[in-house]
Amino acid sequence: MRNRLLSLLLVVLAGATLLTLSAGTATAANPATYGPFDPRIELDGHWGRDDDVAITVNSGSSVRLRFTGSHLGVLLDTASITVPAQLYVAIDGQEPVLHKADADHKVFADDLDPTVAHTAEIVVKDVDEYVNRWNVPLQTGVVLEKIELAPDAKLIPLPTTAEHRIEFYGDSITQGVMALCAELGTDCADGTKAYPHLVGAAFGADTNQVGFGKQGIIQPGHGNVGTASESFGWNLAGFPAAPFDPGAVVVNFGTNDAASTSAEFTPAYLAYLRKIRAADPQALIVALRPFNGTHADDIRAAVAAAKDHRILYVDTTGWLGPGDFNGSTHPNVQGHQVAATKLTAVLKRLTGWATGPSGTPKLAPLGLEDATCSDTPLSLTYQGPVRLGVTGKLTIHAANGEVVDTISLADLTSYHRTVGDARTDYGELHTWTYQAVVVDGRTVKIYPHQRLKPGQVYYVTVDPGFVHGDPGITKADGWRIRTRQDPQSDGYLTVGRGRDFCTVQAAIDFVGEGHQATIDVAPGLYRELVWVPPTKPGLTIRGAGAGRTVIGYPNNNLLNGDSAMGSVPIEQSYCQRRVIPQSDRFNCWRSAMGVFADDFTMTDVTVQNLTPYRGSQAEAFFGNGNRIVLARVRILGYQDSLRLQGQAFVTNSYVEGDVDFVWGTGGVFMQDSELKALHEGYYNQVRNIDNGPGNIFVRVRLTRAPEVADDSVFLARAELSRFPTSQAVFIDSAMDSHVKKTGWQITSPNDCAAAGQIRFWEYHSTDLAGQPLDTSTRLACSRQLGDDEAAQLRDPAFVFGGWHPIVPRLER
Repeated sequence: MRNRLLSLLLVVLAGATLLTLSAGTATAANPATYGPFDPRIELDGHWGRDDDVAITVNSGSSVRLRFTGSHLGVLLDTASITVPAQLYVAIDGQEPVLHKADADHKVFADDLDPTVAHTAEIVVKDVDEYVNRWNVPLQTGVVLEKIELAPDAKLIPLPTTAEHRIEFYGDSITQGVMALCAELGTDCADGTKAYPHLVGAAFGADTNQVGFGKQGIIQPGHGNVGTASESFGWNLAGFPAAPFDPGAVVVNFGTNDAASTSAEFTPAYLAYLRKIRAADPQALIVALRPFNGTHADDIRAAVAAAKDHRILYVDTTGWLGPGDFNGSTHPNVQGHQVAATKLTAVLKRLTGWATGPSGTPKLAPLGLEDATCSDTPLSLTYQGPVRLGVTGKLTIHAANGEVVDTISLADLTSYHRTVGDARTDYGELHTWTYQAVVVDGRTVKIYPHQRLKPGQVYYVTVDPGFVHGDPGITKADGWRIRTRQDPQSDGYLTVGRGRDFCTVQAAIDFVGEGHQATIDVAPGLYRELVWVPPTKPGLTIRGAGAGRTVIGYPNNNLLNGDSAMGSVPIEQSYCQRRVIPQSDRFNCWRSAMGVFADDFTMTDVTVQNLTPYRGSQAEAFFGNGNRIVLARVRILGYQDSLRLQGQAFVTNSYVEGDVDFVWGTGGVFMQDSELKALHEGYYNQVRNIDNGPGNIFVRVRLTRAPEVADDSVFLARAELSRFPTSQAVFIDSAMDSHVKKTGWQITSPNDCAAAGQIRFWEYHSTDLAGQPLDTSTRLACSRQLGDDEAAQLRDPAFVFGGWHPIVPRLER
């Protein structure tokens, strides 16, 4: 599959016209294509990952996206497929259309309106249970390589976080076999009509629906699938399932184990329950009595033997009647609906989770008595799970009815805004793609395009269907708010509920150019893009503690970096203060927090890029100024977490990531901090463009996540052809055995004979217990420092050529 993906990419890059699925369906040359793990695409269900290819062998798995343009298609790998999976495709909330995953190129829609945003949901109706769907090459299943859109079309972020997660494990009943009619095979099977899919939808949950025909606790499944225990924790053979952390796990096995004795079945079922518990320590585990009652007493006995108050037996006796089946064993559509209703009620009672209908939402802020900050987000919180509509607007009006801002689900301009008066290298305001509407469980949050005027009265209207099933708010007196007056001065500002501002960015914006100011940020999560322009040096941002004040945003390279800016005119896209002019054209726009001002200080704050793992390059904090001080901060991300381009001093802090998660140019001095590797990769990538200081680490601890293997993470790497004088130094630092024995990596070329100017240095490295490390196998062109050299480099003033960083004391 990897080779096939590469060949398809070469075709696209070469500009070849993709062939059509069937006669009469044409696709424009050079379509825009996106990998299925793009963070703007939502995958639900059991999806394995092979590089950037998504694979599912389970009915009920789905893909959801919002996009622009007139076209929607997919690229699949069907080379080995003999029985195609069936898909339902629904666009803009219309009735789903049935498609077969039977060709490498599938077109789902053409001639869509290119001026509005569209929403699509692709759901796996059924994967055949009989042919091989477990071992690669697969004979059935969905191997999704790319989402295909019209040329120049874009994905729009779909920021939805379900409140709950449910995992279902079972056999052909869980899969939805024979739900539609009394015949085996894909035509009569429908995972979307099966009880797990319906229960997940009732709770608005992220749902893993894992059902394999013929499978049992002891009985292997059809399609080369093993027993329940053998397949648990795997998407398919060779593809381990990522941790899902469900709130509830529902088990429905036993029907296919009728031939096994109680002596065989009961301990095996108990072992299976314990396997689930080991994987999901906090989950509620529900052991269903099979609908036909097979091994009911044995399952009850196994649950009792587990001696775990969070593992419960649910008796399904009487749930289904004779008219609820197609054949003797498999529920029909009505039977699945009945079972889903019963199980939903059980889970509500056991968990306290809410289901629909959504009801009248709680609005915030609300009312004129208590004024709110002028930069307030708006929120609607419902009694049950919610789903955004595909069209509709939320509109903010002045008291006189004048429209001051509009958030439209369909209008493309609603997904763009300016931040912090950030300007390009040509002086033009830069526009970010951002998430105007976020669904977080039962709450819909709306982020206006700009701050409202202080001391004013506004009202908000919401179109019917903006939230699915909600009649909306159409009257001027339905949602009224009043904004408070701005503070009298900008020298000291506060951020948080009941403070001067609701967002960090609004406080930064309020500070006059050239004014020094301290901004105190209360505990909480501030989900926002933050930008400090070069015209505002001397700012201090002070949190309530790195574990309490969190600034985070899912910004990344795909959303606002090189991948998004390539076709934007340079006047609107080129970065200011480019240290490396060509490389730094667009990559300043992809961080959660960007500081382009000098003399900036931040203490006691967490900055996190919320982009998921492998969701592209995505800085949490990007400092592109001189004399930046970070003290007692936590910087969280994956690739490129902390980027520092000018003089920067970091102390008593924590940084985590995987690839180059501390990087940039010199000079940077980090001391008394922890760097944690989350996956194999590189702690540091340094890019010196002269012989000046690079990245100096003193008394740092290099730790790892539990799954990171020994000898898998480099200290630092550098490209000799571009940055031959790069400097990375580790002094008096402790590191675990996951650090590569060679320590360092050079590329372009990988040849120490060409690395005469490289400065990869080390001094007194130890293990985490403080014992000296054997560094005899380090890269040949690295070296160990002498005592006098190390003493000089321990002094920040020496590294910075005279600057003495001042670390603010911890405020209590």
